[in-house]
Amino acid sequence: MDIFDIAKLAGVSRKTVQRVLNNSDQVRPETRDRILTIMEEHQYQPNVSARRLVKKKTHTIGLFIIQDPSKHRIYSDDLFYSVVIGSIISACSERGYNVLVTMTDVTDSSPILKLYREKSIDGGIIISWTNVQEIVDQITSANFLVGVFDQNNVGNPAPSIPMPLFENEASAMEATHYFLQLGHRDIGIITGDEDNNAANERYRGYQKALEKAGIQPKSEFVFKGKFVEEAGTEAINHWIQKGTLPSAIVCSNDYIAIGALKALRAANRRVPEDVSLIGFDDILLTEHTSPPLTTMHVPRIEMAVSLVEQLINQMEQQPIEKTSSFQASLVKRGSCISKK
Repeated sequence: MDIFDIAKLAGVSRKTVQRVLNNSDQVRPETRDRILTIMEEHQYQPNVSARRLVKKKTHTIGLFIIQDPSKHRIYSDDLFYSVVIGSIISACSERGYNVLVTMTDVTDSSPILKLYREKSIDGGIIISWTNVQEIVDQITSANFLVGVFDQNNVGNPAPSIPMPLFENEASAMEATHYFLQLGHRDIGIITGDEDNNAANERYRGYQKALEKAGIQPKSEFVFKGKFVEEAGTEAINHWIQKGTLPSAIVCSNDYIAIGALKALRAANRRVPEDVSLIGFDDILLTEHTSPPLTTMHVPRIEMAVSLVEQLINQMEQQPIEKTSSFQASLVKRGSCISKK
């Protein structure tokens, strides 16, 4: 039993049956009742995919969580994106859109493209810890709409792709400048992954702040790490072993700072009396460490809302306002002390 059989039994066109399925007011009540009665008698279940094909809009946005096996997994052990995910869903709801969450591996874009082709979604948003340029290219080349939360996940973003821009370099300069204001001169940095643009930009910000203050960055105060807790532990142990432990350390994210804090405590070094620490991101745990971590607050909620607004305006062919870039703000807690 399909839509053609229903139309034949009801003595109407297939288009009239489609109008009933789509709750159109262009069908007379008696005709609607007759069609619905026939459907009930024959236990007809409309094909959801077929109905989507005749509808112009689904008012649904796909949230694509793209995992990379070589990095920590979003959802299972991620405190950064949990806020982003909730903010995206909330912002979509306020604009009258549902969110369909799909998780896939970076090497397999088929689940995402299937949602577009079946018209299950009107557009999509990608969050990931890895480069997704190839997937973005596949989506846009098929004339589908997609936004990306992190600018560092695409190497060559097209101007038409909605994306909140974050000033990593300027934010890291502010963190380093705060240590300079406190009188520190032996300032170190634990970087993120070398293949990550955000990590490189934060490192450049650290360098520029020191150079602007007339201080030549010292290679022994730079530890090339990754955006994981273990990098903080490894950096502290390395500096202690070499006898080059800085008096203040810029950590390229909060996970690194938490690892550094643990390693300093294990080595009987006090924070902030012996070493001051600044994290980056302002994840929830930073309020509850001992001492609470000073950190750079990344406005993830505002960035998520901006992304949703840009994407929906693009989908609805509304004017897209050019948004200004975002910058982190210093959150002062207990992990820094003045050396003046």
